[in-house]
Amino acid sequence: MTARWLIRSASRRLVVEGPPHLGLWWPTLSAQIPGAYGWPVGVGNGPAALTLTDATAPAEARRIINARLHVEHLGADTLSLHGVAVAKAGRAVLLIGDYGAGKSLTGLSMIMSMGWSPVAGDTCLVRLDAQGNAEVVGGTRAFVVRRFATDRWFPTLAPSEGDGERIDLADSLPSLECGTPRLAGIVMVAVDGGGFASPPVPCGGQVAANALCRASSHLLTKVLDDAAADPLSLMEGPALARRRLRLVRRLASTDRCWWVRGTPDEMAAAVDAMTREEDQRWAS
Repeated sequence: MTARWLIRSASRRLVVEGPPHLGLWWPTLSAQIPGAYGWPVGVGNGPAALTLTDATAPAEARRIINARLHVEHLGADTLSLHGVAVAKAGRAVLLIGDYGAGKSLTGLSMIMSMGWSPVAGDTCLVRLDAQGNAEVVGGTRAFVVRRFATDRWFPTLAPSEGDGERIDLADSLPSLECGTPRLAGIVMVAVDGGGFASPPVPCGGQVAANALCRASSHLLTKVLDDAAADPLSLMEGPALARRRLRLVRRLASTDRCWWVRGTPDEMAAAVDAMTREEDQRWAS
């Protein structure tokens, strides 16, 4: 027995045909689906963009749905970027980097001690207009961090009890900031707990474009548990891959990008100070 579900992510709508228990998974799934809001709505007969079987596990369903939403968002000139976004006073900063680079830890420090609001915990939706202006239109609600990193840098934030290496902090953080903040800058972070800290260093356009290109393929590079399944990257196709690259180049050429290294608190303080300096420069 299957049902059809309408899933809404930011401005996009995706009809998924799948098992009835998809609705029971939703509280867990939705925290890691960028821009997801509300509960999936049952719909009647009609074409479905995606079909899940009864054998599809929740984590597998999330990977497949996110890859399809990546495609849907590209159709609206929106990039699904692997990164943490925080906002203050209608302006957002996007923190990017490889796995373990310290994106979540830096974002958490900005949220907990510097008055920033969470916008995206792992995947951020950035929409660009024809002039290259970028705004954050959604993101994943969950901040998923490694348990040992949370115990080291934020020992009071989450308990150490329980199984698993990673902790979902979605329910431990303040509510997401409403609206669509303008993207004010992109920061490439690299955590270094050895006491070495660097001030923010501007990145060249090519460096920024390469980093954003990697970040924009995040939802397509997941490996499915089904060994016979096609790669998720095939959902994109050549035309949309070229479109994604054009959007990445446009974003890299119009939004400033910096590189910063240090402990999470040091990087958070550097990013916060840098944005305040940028605000003062624009005001003058």
